[in-house]
Amino acid sequence: MNKKQTLVALAVLTSCAVQAQDPFFTIEEVVSASDSSGNFGPWAVAMSKDDQTVAAFDVTNDWFSFFNMAPTGMDLAHRMRYERTCSSVLATDVCNTYWNKTDNRAKQWRLDTVSYVAQTESLVDGSTTSEQDGIVTGMGDTADERVGYTVSDSATSDNYHPRTAFVTLPGLDQLSLPAAYEFDDVGGFSSAYSLLPLDNDLYLVGGTSNTSTTGPDSALATCYDGDTGQSEDYPLCPGFNTQATFWLVDGDNGDYTSTQASSYYSANASILQTASVMGMAQVGDDYYAVGYSSTKKVGSSPTSGRNIAVVWPLTISDDTVTVGTLTKIPLSKEAPGEGDEVLRHTWAVAINDEGWVIGNQKYSSVKGRNIPIEMFVYNVTSGDTADIPFENSPIRGANSEAGGLNNNGLVVGWRDERSETSPVYEGTPRMQEAFLYNINSGNSWYLNDLICGTDSDGANACEQNGKYYYLAYANAIADDGTIAATAYRYDSETDWENQNDPTTVTVKLTPNESFDTDGDVPDSAVVTNQLPSTDLGEDDGGGSLGLGLLGGLLGLGLIRRRKNSK
Repeated sequence: MNKKQTLVALAVLTSCAVQAQDPFFTIEEVVSASDSSGNFGPWAVAMSKDDQTVAAFDVTNDWFSFFNMAPTGMDLAHRMRYERTCSSVLATDVCNTYWNKTDNRAKQWRLDTVSYVAQTESLVDGSTTSEQDGIVTGMGDTADERVGYTVSDSATSDNYHPRTAFVTLPGLDQLSLPAAYEFDDVGGFSSAYSLLPLDNDLYLVGGTSNTSTTGPDSALATCYDGDTGQSEDYPLCPGFNTQATFWLVDGDNGDYTSTQASSYYSANASILQTASVMGMAQVGDDYYAVGYSSTKKVGSSPTSGRNIAVVWPLTISDDTVTVGTLTKIPLSKEAPGEGDEVLRHTWAVAINDEGWVIGNQKYSSVKGRNIPIEMFVYNVTSGDTADIPFENSPIRGANSEAGGLNNNGLVVGWRDERSETSPVYEGTPRMQEAFLYNINSGNSWYLNDLICGTDSDGANACEQNGKYYYLAYANAIADDGTIAATAYRYDSETDWENQNDPTTVTVKLTPNESFDTDGDVPDSAVVTNQLPSTDLGEDDGGGSLGLGLLGGLLGLGLIRRRKNSK
């Protein structure tokens, strides 16, 4: 072979070699279960926009499984998360297991509510805080900008321990933001969830606080000093009628004013009425807040109220906030409390500076052997009916839930693990898997497919930090694409395949390469990383999932639905 032929042959061999590829996202562990004192968690809940500091929390008791909710939905203020009994959705034996089969389950949560024992801990930037010191629920531009709530260690009437919203700002100690109305010998109830920096060192804080009207049917006593059965009394929590609330705070001296929305979407004094701001943004020259409001009841009980996703237009001038008339976010199904009541609750989660809103609709009736939650996407500037990007995908009645949104139209959240197709209704919950969705293109990705590279043989290379990860929930995304998420960490690939002995960790995902011009992940960066199986505990006859196995999986949220042949 002459020299020219040799060079050609070498070129052909070189072209056949596979180029090793780095993963699209690098995983950085922010908080591990070993860093926290809670029995469950930690879970990512928020992230500051500029310096990308992640806030997480853990809890002593698992009530999220009993109410079939994502762990990050655990908050007594948000009644739509827990007002429905477990047995109306899941199998009775499963509910019994979630309630009291092992220690620190939902029954203990209820006992610790009526005989107050602190249950939640915040973990931010290497430090931990208790309920008395402050639970962080939202972040601003930097790590110094935080909102949340505190709980008093002293009880007032009916064993209630007052909850108070707070804000922490650069150069300003943690500032309490109480409700405008407080009841004699009781106090008030307030929580903050959103923070929007304004001009002249002003900050707008959004959340919820009690109104001047007491809740029906002795709601306060029923919530905090009532019965402790599986279906008793907790549906009247949080014990107060609440309303969407805004605090305008001077970052220089801590002076603030408090403003409540003037009305509900559909008021009814005979039911417990709740409303809250969850997100705020400046869209062009206009300000908007999103969240949920109360709408009319379905039935005659004080507990039969519903929540509906809404938008409040805001005017901010002369250090004053004026809350305009709210409008519902239009969905293709009739609103909760209207018509045949297909939807039980809807709520908005966040809004960006392009006017895009993300939120969720929770079904009242069974759909595809599930009572699903589905993510919606809406734009306040168009007013068009909201889109349901994952409706009936991959199967009818599939779950999807929005967690966070950036200003480039990228959404993160969680949905059913891609091979979870068995019925949930009268069964057990489906395992959840974190996703990324691009509003502008309509494309989506499982985040687990973006944490693997390939080796020189073209095989998956998914090990990071000497471990293997399964991304379950994603709650925040920065404008550069950095994501705050919750993962289950495994010591080996075999453990990952079998979901054996995981550790819950809060992680930050940092992109190693750029999104394309449409804001999409390049196709070349997607490496399929699907779990081999999610049918743990299955049988061929449609029998119940073994309670021993179920109990062992509860604390991690790694619940598998049995194979059902019916």
